[in-house]
Amino acid sequence: MASTVRIDGYLSVGSDASTTSLVFSRGFAVEYDWVADRASPSGQPRRLSALSFPPPFDSDLEGVLRGRGAFAGFLYLFKDGQYLRLREATMTPDGPPAAAAPAWGLPADWTSFDAVFNGGGVKSGFAYFFRGDEYCRFDWSADALSPGYPKKIANEWHTTPPFVRDFDGVIVGQGNFSTKAYLFKTIASTVDRDGNPVAPGTPGSRVVAAPAYIRYDFNAENTEGSVTNPVDVVTNWPGLMPLLDTGPAIDLALTWCDRALAALAAPGAPATATALVHHFMTPTPTPTQLATLAARLAAVRGRISLIPDRFQWTPGIAFAAQTTPQTLMEIGNDFSIFHGPNGRAAVLVHESVHFTHTGGAAIDVPEWSGETVSGTLFGVDALSGTVYHTITTDQATTNPGSYASFAQEIGVPGDTRFGAARPHE
Repeated sequence: MASTVRIDGYLSVGSDASTTSLVFSRGFAVEYDWVADRASPSGQPRRLSALSFPPPFDSDLEGVLRGRGAFAGFLYLFKDGQYLRLREATMTPDGPPAAAAPAWGLPADWTSFDAVFNGGGVKSGFAYFFRGDEYCRFDWSADALSPGYPKKIANEWHTTPPFVRDFDGVIVGQGNFSTKAYLFKTIASTVDRDGNPVAPGTPGSRVVAAPAYIRYDFNAENTEGSVTNPVDVVTNWPGLMPLLDTGPAIDLALTWCDRALAALAAPGAPATATALVHHFMTPTPTPTQLATLAARLAAVRGRISLIPDRFQWTPGIAFAAQTTPQTLMEIGNDFSIFHGPNGRAAVLVHESVHFTHTGGAAIDVPEWSGETVSGTLFGVDALSGTVYHTITTDQATTNPGSYASFAQEIGVPGDTRFGAARPHE
């Protein structure tokens, strides 16, 4: 019901004069085009490991610096208070990882960081380290920490609560935005079923943890406003949040598929039989039906593993996702706004069933249609006109919602519905 992206940092593509940036979140990166002011729509997201970031610096980074001045040509990756220097031209390590604090002149107790990034505009000669409510500034020309640090973020960056400590990461703009820094932080928001902010206690509302940010101008040395509305965060960065949300959804969907395939290989377990009744309308599929389920689910897993191949964010689509079989999977802003982590994984499984469809009769009945989910009775889906539990086993073998719901029930034991019935999950 809101994006769950945690911005870890960024790196301008190719050089500091570039007008595109790689934005990092967990183990994935998305390229953002500052001229078009949108994420590049296709070929996203990419794993950091596929971009030659070596383990363990291929996920959950604290930040990345491109060396400046005498240190040009090197990248510095930070994680868990350690850093690794890479030769940017070859993306090969220039020595082993080392503790960052002594090497960069930071306080000895700075054994981890919230954000590490280079300055922009008139501050482009400095690198910044955020930790808690304090920060330090490193001077590239002096190869030393600037005197008088650490200092308080709120005092020096002129921020106000909640943007005074514990940031997730920072993106510094490129091109016409090169004097701007966007300081991201996960905050709690109360939203309705569509992801819009509402007053606490509003019936049907729930509290979500979602990214928010404040913008800072290096030249003016002042903040320029904050954005805390979860919907606005998604729409203000076209394509970025949905594509970054796709990364964890891929990994979760693959985990579900693996568990579901293992269950189908030994279908006698009580939990498997229960899930088969819920979503394929029988506890004991025939050998032919069982083989069909396993083959289709294996194809779905294979399709998900190939993302971002034939996968893109498309602005303005009316759904969280849509698919042209064998051709293209598309996500829209509602992939982030309307769904939570489990809901997004269910969407990828669902759409991958559509993608791998090779012709013949098929149905598309949502898992909530005419069903009671978590105590809520849902109406019958208008497009299919069918109650979910009334479809036959053979029909269910072609139904995207059946595979998505079966995979998640096996992947999350004891649960029976995600998708549009519980998008916030």
